[in-house]
Amino acid sequence: MPNAISIELIEEQVESWSKKYVRPAFAGDVEAAGRLTISLADHRRGTMAVAMWRAKVPRAAFREFFESVWNHDHRHVIAAAGTRRRLQSMFRYADFPLPDDLGDKVQVWRGTSALSFRKASAGLSWTLDRDVACWFAMRFADLNGLPLVLSAKVSRSDIALHTNERSEHEVVLLAPPLCTVDGNAAEWALVYERTERQIRADQAAGLGQ
Repeated sequence: MPNAISIELIEEQVESWSKKYVRPAFAGDVEAAGRLTISLADHRRGTMAVAMWRAKVPRAAFREFFESVWNHDHRHVIAAAGTRRRLQSMFRYADFPLPDDLGDKVQVWRGTSALSFRKASAGLSWTLDRDVACWFAMRFADLNGLPLVLSAKVSRSDIALHTNERSEHEVVLLAPPLCTVDGNAAEWALVYERTERQIRADQAAGLGQ
């Protein structure tokens, strides 16, 4: 746990309604860590994640905070970490458990637009679902251009986090994998349209309940 001055400085930088969760979260209270996540303004969550990692907050509380922040504000986390090396250290410290059925070798995909092959392949967020990758590749392709769907086979040990909170079957890779382009824009567009129809149907079914 950081010294009293560090805690006081952290408390001064958060919203008044968040202060009561800071000390318990840094002491390892998992519930307080979760409440701290939702009480902070979006732009403060990344810097708080870095502060908790630097303080070596007990791992269970850090996991609770870090996974939630990554799921909802990963851009802020990446910006606050500053370097890929620091972000890798944060994920290693979190030591997220992986599903038992994930297997030793895992097929993953990544969908992007507006990025070169090199930049796209260096991304952290991949998915176990090819349709999700196609959707990401094409959702802004008309505006951005350069849609890409990349495919790679990675070892289980290469995966730092698996989460399906947003129904995206996301996996985080700490090192860029060897990958290839999987398919073409015409086929990706067909998958995108099919996925969009399913999303609209699911939304309509939900509204009808």
